[in-house]
Amino acid sequence: MRKLDEGTYGKCEECGEEINEERLKVLPFAIYCRDCQEKIEILEEMEKKERIE
Repeated sequence: MRKLDEGTYGKCEECGEEINEERLKVLPFAIYCRDCQEKIEILEEMEKKERIE
């Protein structure tokens, strides 16, 4: 509700671009666009691997 009130619903919190409408239909709670979400997941995986080694 906060994002709707602020007028920021549907905008990526990382890059500020609009989140694709299809993505929001599937994941209405998405805070990142697909590209930023993928980058974040790759970085998280790299960090996990570094901790293991």
